[in-house]
Amino acid sequence: MNRLATLAAVLLALTVTSVALAAGGLGKFKTKITGKGAKTDHGQVDGTWTIDLSSPTSGKLNLTRNGREMGGGTYVISGSKITLTPKKNGSCTTKAKYTFKLTGKTLTFKKISDTCTVRTDVLTAHPWTKVG
Repeated sequence: MNRLATLAAVLLALTVTSVALAAGGLGKFKTKITGKGAKTDHGQVDGTWTIDLSSPTSGKLNLTRNGREMGGGTYVISGSKITLTPKKNGSCTTKAKYTFKLTGKTLTFKKISDTCTVRTDVLTAHPWTKVG
């Protein structure tokens, strides 16, 4: 019975992700980061962040903090995985891979591989909420 429930949950998650991508991408999300702990880069990443992942499977990554562009590059989505490639001369210089989960209007990221601590902190500190 537990295997059937687990399989059903996995299939539902894949269906939700597939429907979101087919409808024009994940969308635009925001999160608010505050505090002085390690997950906030000791207060250095405080603010309201937005991420725009509106293209269905790949596109330009738009990341802002308090309305100012803070990062960028490109992204590629494959199933529930996203690969981020930073723009040249940005603070993060390496590609990153994450899994993501979209549940209703809430988007969460889990690191697979990323050497840029600040990017990891921003993406994983708090859930992201869909805007618009």
